[in-house]
Amino acid sequence: MVPLDLLFNPSSIAIVGASDHTGKIGNTVVFNVLQSKKRRIYPVNPNEKEVLGLKCYPSISSLPEVVDLAVLAIPARLSIGVIEECANVGVPYVVCIAAGFSEIGDEGRALEERLRKTIEGTKTRIIGPNTMGIIAPRSDLDTFFTPLDRSPRPGNGIISVISQSGSVLCGIYEGAEDTGVGISTAIGLGNKVDLNENDFLEYFKDDDLTRCIVLYLESFTDGKRFLDLCRQITPSKPIVAIKVGRTEKGAKAATSHTGALARGSDALTTGVFKQFGVERAYDERDLLDLSKALAYIDHIDGDRIAVLSNTGGFAVIATDYIESKDNGAGLRMANISEEAQKEIMSRTQYFASAQNPVDLTGSVTDETYGEALEILEKEENIDAILILLQLQAPQLTEGLADIVARIVNEGGKPAIVCAIGGSFPRPILRRFEQKGIPSFGSLRPAIWALKALYDRGIYLKRIGAVCE
Repeated sequence: MVPLDLLFNPSSIAIVGASDHTGKIGNTVVFNVLQSKKRRIYPVNPNEKEVLGLKCYPSISSLPEVVDLAVLAIPARLSIGVIEECANVGVPYVVCIAAGFSEIGDEGRALEERLRKTIEGTKTRIIGPNTMGIIAPRSDLDTFFTPLDRSPRPGNGIISVISQSGSVLCGIYEGAEDTGVGISTAIGLGNKVDLNENDFLEYFKDDDLTRCIVLYLESFTDGKRFLDLCRQITPSKPIVAIKVGRTEKGAKAATSHTGALARGSDALTTGVFKQFGVERAYDERDLLDLSKALAYIDHIDGDRIAVLSNTGGFAVIATDYIESKDNGAGLRMANISEEAQKEIMSRTQYFASAQNPVDLTGSVTDETYGEALEILEKEENIDAILILLQLQAPQLTEGLADIVARIVNEGGKPAIVCAIGGSFPRPILRRFEQKGIPSFGSLRPAIWALKALYDRGIYLKRIGAVCE
């Protein structure tokens, strides 16, 4: 097998079905691929002479070189012949976008089986069919067929995404772009006729550019191999996963979507994930929220949480969420020492509160937040800090992100940020993200992220990866 490095950073790409007509998938793919100036790009279509200013070739065989990657923007029925041509000339990787395979029933399954047999005994590997393709901000690669103005791409980061669903993949990376979270690589598996989740897990296991792996799966290609890889990966890299088909109708929907067979009870999946250190998510926001916390922080060593706030009401809600076992995270509010409380009060208004949750009031400044955070960073009875902000307070500025990042990086005690509000806090939250501080626009995901960090800490202690 040609190393997957070549798939994520090809020197040359052919787009079969390339079109010079705006709105066509073959036009969008060429446009997106062209955003990277460092690659040789070859449009392929016997009915076009030129596409977006590039010479168009009639076939894969007519290209001046054997490309590293071919992207097929053609109907399912035409894909077999083109993939056979790719295999004959030695193209190592093919992205087959077309739907119309096993997800539509017997006729599609037969076509998919022909696709599988076409590459048997060759060095050509297929992503898909029925796939979004690949984006890799790490190498400035974009083979998706969604327009950039309708589907903004995230910047480079340390999270890699493997998804069996194109729409879920879009939800994850567009959510990442919207909140300022970077993505290293995003892969649409589609129907997994060849390359599957285990192939990519194997790659990301040793990939220095990936610190957290995100999965959306409708079926396991090889469950035993999957769990073996999880056992190898999770001691050093978190995995966050959605496994759908939790209900009978959900399993049926998964089958009709990608031709998947969603076998196994939901309780079994939950138990197995927990045993092998996989953090389970339930929607695309869960995936993104949990993965960024785990990517930036990895884990926390205990369940004692301090809340540093300038909003009394939301701090009370946060306290209930943190401690409640029925509708909360089941963690503990940390005890803040009397010495620390006195020190905090000496730096703030007389009507503030230095008990946990700490309420610095609406009169707080960037500097006061920083001073209180430095005091909490020194407390032995605190495992993590939730910095709960109402950025509408008149003396708070975007400079608070710089202060918090400096103190957290120097103090070493994990911290996450939650800023309540509408559009105003969002640019400042993005600034926190860019500095590696997990940031959230509402309380529930922030506290569930703390729970995920604690759960991972428990797992790492259980397997002996960290000390008690």
